[in-house]
Amino acid sequence: MGLRIKKSTLCTVLMNICRVLLALVLVASGFVKAVDPKGTMYKLQEYLSAFSIDMFSSEWLLLFASILAAGEFLLGLFMLMGVYRHFVASLSFVVILFFTLLTGYIALYDPIPDCGCFGDALVLSNELSFVKNLFLLLFAAVVFFGRRRFVCNVSSRNRWAVVLYSIFYIALVEGMSLVHVPVIDFRSYKVGANLRELTTAVPDSYKLLSLYERGEESRYFGEDTVPDASWNFVEAVSVVDVKGREAVIDDFSIIDWNSDYDVADDILSDTGYVCLVVSDFVEEASVNRIDRVNDLYDYCLENGLQFYMVTASDEENVELWQKRTGAEYNLHWADKMSLRDMTRANPGLLLLKDGVIKGKWTVSDIPEPQLLFNPVPKEPFLAFLDKALQKWYSWLLLLVVPLAFMAYSDFAAMRFGRTAKEGEKMKKKTSDI
Repeated sequence: MGLRIKKSTLCTVLMNICRVLLALVLVASGFVKAVDPKGTMYKLQEYLSAFSIDMFSSEWLLLFASILAAGEFLLGLFMLMGVYRHFVASLSFVVILFFTLLTGYIALYDPIPDCGCFGDALVLSNELSFVKNLFLLLFAAVVFFGRRRFVCNVSSRNRWAVVLYSIFYIALVEGMSLVHVPVIDFRSYKVGANLRELTTAVPDSYKLLSLYERGEESRYFGEDTVPDASWNFVEAVSVVDVKGREAVIDDFSIIDWNSDYDVADDILSDTGYVCLVVSDFVEEASVNRIDRVNDLYDYCLENGLQFYMVTASDEENVELWQKRTGAEYNLHWADKMSLRDMTRANPGLLLLKDGVIKGKWTVSDIPEPQLLFNPVPKEPFLAFLDKALQKWYSWLLLLVVPLAFMAYSDFAAMRFGRTAKEGEKMKKKTSDI
């Protein structure tokens, strides 16, 4: 016999508060995974490696990562809109229960550094992730047992519009992030990032204080404050004035194969343009449109610009890559995790100027060299649209406004339709009299 929730307004309100909170977490978690499907795939690879599972190719994992992100997003959104309440409530409880058990195991044995619940947007410790999922499991249980009290924001006959738009929206997000670069970049290597600052640790700043005593009273005085003769000097102490910080990026290292020389400082100190072509593994890289990389190298060579291609592959695969592509440039080595943070494309291009990332492209999107270094100004509307689509709140508006319009239209149709029917009944009743 199922648990019966007391029929009262308070129970309904509390259940729907839990529903909204759980739905918002699922939507946020699914969205930040969907804007970076490859990042989600890399996290799945970490999980499989931790459990010694090696039976899925990268292509299958990328497909599963995309489905997982979209499913989590749609589950939360359908819960928020109040559609398919029985199915959504049941599935969400099962999903949250699974992830609670998984994060509990991770918190206990620590096989991976973080669970990846919110991608790179918010990194939680394994212990905090488990505690978070315990609360979500409580919310999911309340929603499951009180699913009949869902407040539906759209009627059953019009929910198809919500479903179709939701699927279109998340497919658009994932499609753009897979074909091009992620629509929103939560990593340190995003466009506009100053790599000089991010790779530099700032030490603590200290100031000198002097301790004086007068009777039983003791007090610290700064360098610019001199106490009167009634105070007796005890000692001088150095205290932290401004707290420093560690380097945000502490693994930026690019090694020349031939000399074992780290060229990272040369890249960051260059005040001009630097082209950094990144491929985590060249044996897995796409050779479609690779002529754009070769053309870019020729242009840089002719104009005295710095060009580097970086990979984590071994020398044998590097030689095969050079034979396949006719590459005349030398390849450098870097850690694969660092390269995957730089770009999700394989290969991809980072354009730096004076240590600042000016742009990121997949190999298919690399502009002609003349336009890369001397871009033609876009039309005001296109420039505004391009910039807006890189902001999370633009995608939020693109989601909320159409869904709110659908919900209001559905409400208005039902309200005015009911009013019209009541009017017809009253009119008929009057005529009969």
